[in-house]
Amino acid sequence: MIVENIQKVLDSDIKIISFREHGKASEKYIDIEICSNGSIVWRGSVPYYYRRTGLFIEKENELAEYLNGIKQYFSVENTNNFIELETKRWNNEMAGKTTTKSFFDILLNMQWNSVDNDLPNNPNWARRIQDIKEFGYTLATDTNKVGKDGSSKSTHILLLPVPKGGTTGYEVMSSAFKKKAIKLLGSINAFEAKKTTTHGLIPDHKFSEIRWDADTKEDNEDLTDKEIISKFQLLDNQRNQQKREVCRKCFQTNERGIIYGIEYFYAGSKEWDNDIPKVGKEAEKGCIGCGWYDIPTWRESLNQLKN
Repeated sequence: MIVENIQKVLDSDIKIISFREHGKASEKYIDIEICSNGSIVWRGSVPYYYRRTGLFIEKENELAEYLNGIKQYFSVENTNNFIELETKRWNNEMAGKTTTKSFFDILLNMQWNSVDNDLPNNPNWARRIQDIKEFGYTLATDTNKVGKDGSSKSTHILLLPVPKGGTTGYEVMSSAFKKKAIKLLGSINAFEAKKTTTHGLIPDHKFSEIRWDADTKEDNEDLTDKEIISKFQLLDNQRNQQKREVCRKCFQTNERGIIYGIEYFYAGSKEWDNDIPKVGKEAEKGCIGCGWYDIPTWRESLNQLKN
């Protein structure tokens, strides 16, 4: 992206400051200032590559169009309306989520808030931030921002006053579903290719959640036995986290993952097929053939090469 190309088609009261990325979260930001009558009314980071709300902008003209379209939400009046609306929502609908609410209440100051100094002291603060994203809110993260008092650089979080984008993100499975899936899949750890104790086994979606959109998520409780067997494999927590990182890297680089150090794909190649969408239900086609997507099928295909 070239700043000059975007700036010349932006509304005159939007000024680009810089671009940056938050690699771990697969997010890209453009830092901007929005002015009104010559005064700055908002300065911050706007995500334009943001999986949680299905935002994946890669062209300069699309980014300019997007910024021009959302500018209205950053006016003083609309920001105040946003604060009022969301305060009511969290006092009513979200009242039971007390721990996450304590974070959201602070973020409603609509300023950059330091994880170390401004947000509640919580060792699992990242989970709380993820929860808020999963509720559909747009948050910006700066992992290297100087504190308000000039203190050392640290991670800061900013809530944007844009409409909720819908609830997405990593799901929570019921204990009943986990037990059912583990039983249907024979308590077999897909990575180890053997039956193990049920303790620690996790039903893993073959289709990585990082490529889901709002229309992809299903209610697991409504799945048939056949669908569960087709859509899931069992992993322990360590391998589940490892797969998540592999899928995140694939999402960022378009280079599919390798398992056991063996560069073999039973369908497709090491490179993600550019004709296949990066997110949504159709994206699953791009995962087929990768060892991490379906470990038992990958292993069976590889063993057949010996015959």
